Amino acid sequence: MSKLAMYFKKLIFIFTFLFLNHLYSAEIIIQGNSRVVYNDFTFTDNSKYIIINQEGQWTDSIGNYGASECKGLIKRNDNNIIDFLDVICQSTNQNNVVTWRKFERTGSEIGRGVGVSTIIDTTSKYKKQLIGTKCNYAVNRTKDMVFSKAVCKVSDELYKKLTK
Repeated sequence: MSKLAMYFKKLIFIFTFLFLNHLYSAEIIIQGNSRVVYNDFTFTDNSKYIIINQEGQWTDSIGNYGASECKGLIKRNDNNIIDFLDVICQSTNQNNVVTWRKFERTGSEIGRGVGVSTIIDTTSKYKKQLIGTKCNYAVNRTKDMVFSKAVCKVSDELYKKLTK
């Protein structure tokens, strides 16, 4: 491949990256806390199969607030590291708009870690734009409380609609 062709490929890549970065440059930050109840089986190797139920509240950086409820499954190994986490949370805001997010993570301690959540459904009038939105999240647990923070990247256009 000639140097000129390589140069143009790099240039196209840079323009594509800058365009997509600008397109999805707005962020919504969600903070929450909840009380969690665990129901588990402990196996002979000290690994666990855990069913979780959580209830709590949340706020976001665009002025919304509400209640949340989560249900899911965690498979933890004998070193207290998550092998599998599959949790669905239902968040209802002050206007009774409901959003469901699926949380996934592996390889971190059960008490704290980072992962990705995805909006899988919502009653919002912006449903088509919101479904599939990914959010990076972090959680920290103490006793039966969970504290969380998520950062969701959305298009500038959707951000403007959500903040009207």
